[in-house]
Amino acid sequence: MVMNTPATSPVHGLQAAIDARTPDLADTIWRRVEVVDSTGSTNADLAARADESDLVGTVRITTDQTAGRGRRARTWAAPAGAQLAISAVVSVSGHTEELGWLSLATGIATAAAIERHSGQRPVLKWPNDVLIGDRKIAGILAEYVPSTDGGVVVVGTGLNTNLTSDDLPVPTATSLRIATGAELGVDDLAGLAIEYLRALDEQGWPDRLDAIAETYRQRCDTLGRRVRLLLPGDTEIVGQAVDVDVNGRIVIERDGGERFTAAAGDVVHLRPVTD
Repeated sequence: MVMNTPATSPVHGLQAAIDARTPDLADTIWRRVEVVDSTGSTNADLAARADESDLVGTVRITTDQTAGRGRRARTWAAPAGAQLAISAVVSVSGHTEELGWLSLATGIATAAAIERHSGQRPVLKWPNDVLIGDRKIAGILAEYVPSTDGGVVVVGTGLNTNLTSDDLPVPTATSLRIATGAELGVDDLAGLAIEYLRALDEQGWPDRLDAIAETYRQRCDTLGRRVRLLLPGDTEIVGQAVDVDVNGRIVIERDGGERFTAAAGDVVHLRPVTD
């Protein structure tokens, strides 16, 4: 279940705090939790190990991710100690058609963990952002990686924990420290990580897609809004976001009643129309 770090490591306190809570993961799919001082990308670290025979159920965590990536290779950076990056390996097992829902389920799990731990109620912006109010507190990236046993998915979340107002990379971001007014200590970070991993396991992907879809629609702030989709080639689709379909795609109803459906991979940006 656990991979220990040296006692002299700066991250030893977080590893120890997570070790103390690993009994809470005993009935989940998570088999091993690795905590590292610093890395370029926790997703990339695990993706590079895709052919390891026992990788499914492995979790990798850091509070210093120096080359974090989002959708469409966008970068996301934060000062050391100000973000909690968690990546986990899930078996595909022939469920490639349901992969769109894994990212959405991860958003649900991230929001649920934040709410359970802090009392804040985040909402979800399709396809991969978690917001408090209208500000981004976390982002999701799920990556399919071929392997000798049929492929795995590395699903990652980057959660802004201890960013201050001066640290924010963009004005539309926020952090738990800003939202709650309190700095998160090692025990808080460990508790948040365990809450997230339990919540992700509870989603039951890919067996509980109907329940995932219902929960996602309830928490998705995009639905009901007038939005602008920017597609490759500078094509724009403007209309009301009316649904998320059975494949996890956003459904936009244009002013004339015509409906347009887009998968996350088709979309460069989705933004609310404010003018």
